[in-house]
Amino acid sequence: MTNAQMDPWSTGTPAYRAALVTGMGATFLGVVTLITAAFTDSESLAGTLRTTGLVLVGVGLLSHLVGIGLRKRQALQIVRNRKSNS
Repeated sequence: MTNAQMDPWSTGTPAYRAALVTGMGATFLGVVTLITAAFTDSESLAGTLRTTGLVLVGVGLLSHLVGIGLRKRQALQIVRNRKSNS
């Protein structure tokens, strides 16, 4: 057994890291946009901001799901490589 570091960030692929950062950024922007919409006086602007905020939160969630799928695929490859080396 090795003492290799197994935390997802340091061993994750660049695509995994990009998916996580994109997801966190989009979710953050979506929440900020939704909060801004709540304090906006103009109803038409508030509606646009709400829609944009919800889309950004949705994109963030989808990006996180893609990241989970990428990490799962990488973990399965690691397990297969360990079994074949044993």
